[in-house]
Amino acid sequence: MQEMRTDIPVNEVARIIMAMNRQEIETLVMLLTEEGNELLERKRDIESGKVKLLFGEEVFDV
Repeated sequence: MQEMRTDIPVNEVARIIMAMNRQEIETLVMLLTEEGNELLERKRDIESGKVKLLFGEEVFDV
């Protein structure tokens, strides 16, 4: 994953967070927690082909 660094004043970060809607805040919380790290790891596994997604028909043999 590519990274970019920039200096942003803390009050600007606070302003950005205050302007976020509920869904954006929930996404931010997930990215800042262990749960978010696990989800990113799962996404990488799927994208790399290490893990194959199963569809409902495959899981329930319907």
